[in-house]
Amino acid sequence: MYIYLYSIIVTVLLMVAIVVIIRNRIKRKEKKVIEQKHLEIMATQIRPHFIYNVLNTIWYLCEKDTSRAQEAIEQFSDYLRGNLDSLNINETVPFSQELNHIKNYLKLEKLRFGDELDIVYDIQTEDFQVPALSVQPIVENAVKHGVRASEEGGQVVIKTSENQKNYEIEVFDSGVGYDPHFKNKDNGEKSHVGLANTRTRLSMMCGGTLDISSMDGKGTTVIIKIPKNYKSK
Repeated sequence: MYIYLYSIIVTVLLMVAIVVIIRNRIKRKEKKVIEQKHLEIMATQIRPHFIYNVLNTIWYLCEKDTSRAQEAIEQFSDYLRGNLDSLNINETVPFSQELNHIKNYLKLEKLRFGDELDIVYDIQTEDFQVPALSVQPIVENAVKHGVRASEEGGQVVIKTSENQKNYEIEVFDSGVGYDPHFKNKDNGEKSHVGLANTRTRLSMMCGGTLDISSMDGKGTTVIIKIPKNYKSK
């Protein structure tokens, strides 16, 4: 009987060991996927045209309005620092930190486009975590592919809320929109890849989801939901 019991114990321990090994391998694989998606998103953040345009705006302000030029330089410095700091972050950060980075970016775009870009913040909660650089690229898409693509300009709204189950982030732009069933290069292939990467990171790092709704000529809405009861594996 003791031999039989011993065999059962050994078998159970072996099974537990195998499960632990498999789980560790899965976690390592997931970590590599997250790191890869993080690097891909960072690559999209290094945009020479945006940097050139901001510097050109600052150069113009240096002659016309030195105080605004100094303010723009400070905002640009904060924006670049936020991007560089994110290179070393492969985990979730407070949403307030992500929101600060979004605001620095939008201030720079506001300098360039003035009244053509209307920005609205409806922040009802910010006491939760998100992957670094998960919302800011969505806001950039809203400006670049939505508002800037419209001759009249438009509005970008960043809203957060919460219910019993989730924290929710909504990014809306009143720009040109698009038909989600019709994809071509004009719709921005890179933006679709960036959204796919963001969706993967949200799912793997905090159990979040990302949904897009858009209508041609009516604008685009991106909604992120992050469950409150999510526990990392």
